[in-house]
Amino acid sequence: MQNYYNFTVSASQMSYSPYWYVKSNIILKCISGILVLASGFILSHLSDFKIGFIISIFISAVLIFNGIYKFMIKNKKTFIFDKTENALYKITLRGKKKVISLNNVIDIVTKSGAMSYHYVLTSKDSTKIKKIKLTARIKNENKSNPEVRFLEMEIIPQLESFLNLNSKVIVFDSKYCSTI
Repeated sequence: MQNYYNFTVSASQMSYSPYWYVKSNIILKCISGILVLASGFILSHLSDFKIGFIISIFISAVLIFNGIYKFMIKNKKTFIFDKTENALYKITLRGKKKVISLNNVIDIVTKSGAMSYHYVLTSKDSTKIKKIKLTARIKNENKSNPEVRFLEMEIIPQLESFLNLNSKVIVFDSKYCSTI
């Protein structure tokens, strides 16, 4: 079996890369940034529209830096669920950061959008509820891909078991809720 999402699991630790499946499109973003810059340069020389060149520099910079960010930083993120330290860590190029305590995890839910969905980890602290995006957006048309099936059949169920979320607990506080 292939190692999708760089998934590893042991008795005390579980880790995976949530954006492993996502392609960064860095080449497409850089080419479109260069095309926007060239069109702004041509437009500024054909007419006296000098602000167009400045706007094209800004748009090109945003496109190129977005492509670099997704390729170098976002797609390299790893989540580590550690039972020994009772923590969820997010590892990026900048280092290891504790996100939440595993005692506070309530549930893993699916959040749907238009033609796509993703998984969210919900945790409750003493003062607030925190939602952590566990996966990238998955298009409904990609449900049959082996990578997506591996996520839904292996990673999410093992994560629920690892965090002891199989037994559902519903908390209802009438102070903040209204009757239907």
